[in-house]
Amino acid sequence: MNQLPATDQKRNAEVFWVGLSAVAFSEEEDRVPLSPTTRSGALVAEIESAFKKSILFYRTNLVKCLPLKQDKIRYPAAHEMEKCYPNLESETSELNPQVIFLLGKQVATFVLSKLGVSDFSLDENFKYKGFTIKGITYVPVHHPSFVLVYKRKQMSKYINQIRAIVKKNCVPSACEKV
Repeated sequence: MNQLPATDQKRNAEVFWVGLSAVAFSEEEDRVPLSPTTRSGALVAEIESAFKKSILFYRTNLVKCLPLKQDKIRYPAAHEMEKCYPNLESETSELNPQVIFLLGKQVATFVLSKLGVSDFSLDENFKYKGFTIKGITYVPVHHPSFVLVYKRKQMSKYINQIRAIVKKNCVPSACEKV
């Protein structure tokens, strides 16, 4: 059996985090993408903690529902990402973020290709390059789970690089408080 889509209820945000798809939730858990109860969500929350009083963050997924095959979680198929992409466009249009972090190569490849960007890389030293399109800076970054598993010793560098991007791209009135 599948579960209801995971959605963030905020209606204003300067910074978006875009993951690939929902994870399985228990009945008592908060059904928010990148929930702080998950390891990846906890790392995102740590990055956000430096800005709690000045920057509004929004967590979402490219595919809102939990993709299953024979009751096992799987990566979403290209046609599922295609079908769900209008939801991300709608969220972006409604909330008008300043910067959108695309978490992981699969999300970055799909979203950036929809925006006409076909060439990007995920720098081993976490020196990320953003693409400004229609006033929004899209930044492909390593997924937090990749950092937690394969680059744990460099986690503070990852956190600092992403925080620097937030500071550089945030709304000026919000940045004054950082």
